[in-house]
Amino acid sequence: MMGESVKKCVEKIVEDYRKELWDISSFLFHNPETGNQEYQAAALQCEFLRRNGFTVEEKAGGLDTAFIGTFSRGEGPCVAIFSEYDSLPGELGHACGHNLIAAAAMGAAAAAKKAMEELGIEGTLMLAGAPDEEFTGGKITLLKKGCFRNVKAAMAVHPTTAKSRVAGGNHAYLTYSCEYKGKSAHSESRPWEGISAQNAALLFFNALGYARQMIKDGVRIQAYVRDGMQHEGTISAYAELGCDISAPTIFLAEEAAVRVEQCFRCGAVGTGCELVLKKEEGFKNRIPNGVLGEIFRDCCKTYGEEMMEGMPDDSGGEDLGNVSHVIPAINPHLTVYPKRKLSLHTLEFKEHVLTPEGEAMCMLGAKAMAATALRLMQSPELLDEAAKELESRLLDLYGEDYQKYRE
Repeated sequence: MMGESVKKCVEKIVEDYRKELWDISSFLFHNPETGNQEYQAAALQCEFLRRNGFTVEEKAGGLDTAFIGTFSRGEGPCVAIFSEYDSLPGELGHACGHNLIAAAAMGAAAAAKKAMEELGIEGTLMLAGAPDEEFTGGKITLLKKGCFRNVKAAMAVHPTTAKSRVAGGNHAYLTYSCEYKGKSAHSESRPWEGISAQNAALLFFNALGYARQMIKDGVRIQAYVRDGMQHEGTISAYAELGCDISAPTIFLAEEAAVRVEQCFRCGAVGTGCELVLKKEEGFKNRIPNGVLGEIFRDCCKTYGEEMMEGMPDDSGGEDLGNVSHVIPAINPHLTVYPKRKLSLHTLEFKEHVLTPEGEAMCMLGAKAMAATALRLMQSPELLDEAAKELESRLLDLYGEDYQKYRE
């Protein structure tokens, strides 16, 4: 249970910061920046962290808009809080509520740091700003660069609708980009001189249609044309395709990827086109953690928010999944619209981001993350329990060779 001194200390600090945190959220909402272009958002947060006593590393992991703020006191464990601040393209803007995630993270960092000083709590607090969560996944790069090597637990909140919950598992995602390069020719006078990239694309789609019968339940494959289909009177020399694979685990996604690659090669072999195939870095499925989840749930209850029982799975994907294969991590979803469920990435959801309910979600996220981090620093044995749970869940999912999924 959260100590009364921690509860009151964190609550007071976050409330003192309320206006500034909501100003951050509002600024990001009205100045959306898409992935890896979040220069204003990163600068604003770095300035906030420095002003509040954090040591800040900009361009962390070689990413222009990534940053890491740290504050240490004594010899305790390191706990990380993640900020996300990229927007969706066009009019959707912050229809995923990353402006709330960033503001809540700033509030949690400031509150936990001041509480560590006031209450004599030892440990290291990390605030990691990770760009482009929506597409390339900045946390994956930071993880691979070793930025989290000393972190014992990690967390980030996310806005949702209906009832607040501690999120369970989600889906792994893999993405392919394919180019078929053929040879242009007139389709009426000398078609035999051409090599049709359009035909290669059609062969791929047909092969994929037949391959679906052999792909396991729960795996979804979405293939689409990006560029270069045939114009009237011309054998198309170029076609660009994309293909997304989602599955309940990265193991199932990789298994399906073997079939998908065979289908891409089918298009090339059947037409004589050159195949240029690129597999993007994938998002792994989230590994839930009950130890961390129950601590966060208790903190939310203390601050007046009742959460859904258990840790329900969802079908989304995120770069926190990759982190959760290596470090115990949680991604609590806090509601901005309790009345009914709405889909994220829609204009309807966006309407509920910059509202009093959105502000309440932001402040609750700041308080609960700060209190969770402090509890873990005060009781490092809970971190050992969380680490053991992670190992057990990985073993259950992947079997004895689970270590390769932590790379």
